[in-house]
Amino acid sequence: MSHRDDLPVQANAMRPFRASPSLSERRRSRIFCGEQGGRTGTGRGFSVHSEGKGDMTARAEAVIPVFNEEGIIELQLRKVLEEPPFPVLVTVVENGSTDGTAGILDRLAAEFANLHVIRLPEPNYGLAMREGLLASRLGIVLIDDADVLDTDFWSRGLALLDRDGVDIVQGSKVLAGRQDGRPLVRRLATLGLTLLLKILFRYPGTDTHGPKVMRMEKVRPVIGMCGLELDIFPTELVIRSQRAGLVVKEIPIHIREMRRTPFPLRKRVRRAIRDLLRLRKALGPDDA
Repeated sequence: MSHRDDLPVQANAMRPFRASPSLSERRRSRIFCGEQGGRTGTGRGFSVHSEGKGDMTARAEAVIPVFNEEGIIELQLRKVLEEPPFPVLVTVVENGSTDGTAGILDRLAAEFANLHVIRLPEPNYGLAMREGLLASRLGIVLIDDADVLDTDFWSRGLALLDRDGVDIVQGSKVLAGRQDGRPLVRRLATLGLTLLLKILFRYPGTDTHGPKVMRMEKVRPVIGMCGLELDIFPTELVIRSQRAGLVVKEIPIHIREMRRTPFPLRKRVRRAIRDLLRLRKALGPDDA
């Protein structure tokens, strides 16, 4: 697949779909560093304001779902907390981890005032992303995975939002080409799922998972229309956004294999196919 700097996505009409309610305070708990127990502070030179919705000096908020990442989470988070490409709030949504991830996040939250942690009791990637987005306090939100955290993509995506009137910048593994450092079998699986997106949804892009930069004023209403969770949530969000008339562009990301996937690839592919068929049924024939 050849390199492309961006890919405009055609917008179509969208039919509303009944949304499942947010968990809100019922199933999630939060730790807000810099505000916990009435404490305020600067945390590595990052100013924290206790009033309003958050630190207005930050240009964006990064939402990062995390599950069982004790082997990489501290190294990855320190990279963006100590040397961010621009002032950024970081919200980690830890969902059902059974290793030492939660303890590492507690320690980092005490050290960095711009790190917030949301906790969910069960592993659920899509729900973690949804809850992180709904809890966001800034107008621009970045979505990324702990094993990626492509800050170059963050900067390029933010520039597109500032310059080109884009609503969502989608990071594409397919467009990454030689910058995709994953094993061949995972790259082939990605191409297969991209083909399914085109067949089932006539989706003109190449990716719906992975990093995103979004304008929350445009995306927030679409979140309420999404009724599926687990791994399919980001796909439903992007497709519904595109059909609602939001401007979506794709750009390549830098990606490399940092650790083995928490779930076997064969199981993930089967689940992805099943979830895409569920989404096709949910959207209905008039939307596809």
